[in-house]
Amino acid sequence: MINHTLRITAENQPTVMEKLLQVTRYRGFIVTGMTMFPDTEQAKLTIELSVQSKNSIEHLQYQLNKLIDINAVEVSNKAQAQCSA
Repeated sequence: MINHTLRITAENQPTVMEKLLQVTRYRGFIVTGMTMFPDTEQAKLTIELSVQSKNSIEHLQYQLNKLIDINAVEVSNKAQAQCSA
């Protein structure tokens, strides 16, 4: 499994977290951590999402960018491999 951290900027809408988690799950990623920072002045959310999977992070990034309430998705910590014995 490979760990990745995504930094996501989104509109502060009631369903944005649900959509984000649904797409992440559908694409075969496991959420290992999440932090959300609301900016009430601009009605935006900054979300840091840690995920784990054998799948391509670029595919998840592409799918998340297609969501209407998502403004930007950056992979800020790419491909930290974990060894398991």
